[in-house]
Amino acid sequence: MNTQHWINHFEANTRLNRELQLPETPCALPENVRAALACSIATFQLGESDGGTRLRRYTRSIASLENLRGYQRAVDLFVAEEQSHAALLARTVTHLRGTLLQKQWTNSIFRWLRDLVNLEFNIQVLLTAELIAEVYFGLLALRCSDPVVQTVAKKLLRDEMGHLAFQRDFLFERLKTLTPAMQRLWRWQFQAIHLATAAVVSWDHRDCLRSLNITPADFRARAIRCWDNFQSRLERRLRESESQALQELASTPGYSRSSSATMQSPVR
Repeated sequence: MNTQHWINHFEANTRLNRELQLPETPCALPENVRAALACSIATFQLGESDGGTRLRRYTRSIASLENLRGYQRAVDLFVAEEQSHAALLARTVTHLRGTLLQKQWTNSIFRWLRDLVNLEFNIQVLLTAELIAEVYFGLLALRCSDPVVQTVAKKLLRDEMGHLAFQRDFLFERLKTLTPAMQRLWRWQFQAIHLATAAVVSWDHRDCLRSLNITPADFRARAIRCWDNFQSRLERRLRESESQALQELASTPGYSRSSSATMQSPVR
């Protein structure tokens, strides 16, 4: 994993977020749209304000791995960028004359889930939220006419796409060590968790979505397409890595095609 690339990326991008200038225009949205947006964005703001304690604790356990050298520093900067998102969203909620939240039921469940198993599961739950965020901020950028909301949504959409690439790099390093059967098992449970999360978010934010002429069903469909795109890229990279490994093995003196086929056969 090229952790230095991500260290450089997060250092530069977090600074851009902190320096981002928002349009100095009052909110002119209809009252029903303004209120629904303020409540919805406040929920996302609370989710982005997590201090990353759980994630940092898990990363310490793999800090010594050669292929993840520098990952702990990259995660520290990733968390700092998430907190810069929280600051931008807080400014947006204030612009919408909304109220920041200290607690919210979906956010509480999300934080509880992230602490259930291990680093991979923590990353997976976080990744699910970022896939949802990509859809959410993309829709705000497209459907909301408020200049402040549009500016913040477009910036966070670009950032979330970077986050997805960062998480895909990490998952590739971990999943390539698993058997094909274990990779399929991971895919199925990841998909199930994502589908459940999309259903909960589409229901919890239904007033905001409908105020922008988006149905919960449309939101879920977009979330599924986003997951499909992410997973397809990850699996393509895994296949390419496996193919390269086989080619390197084939060029090794004493290589036997029959013995390799036996070694590569999936566990049944």
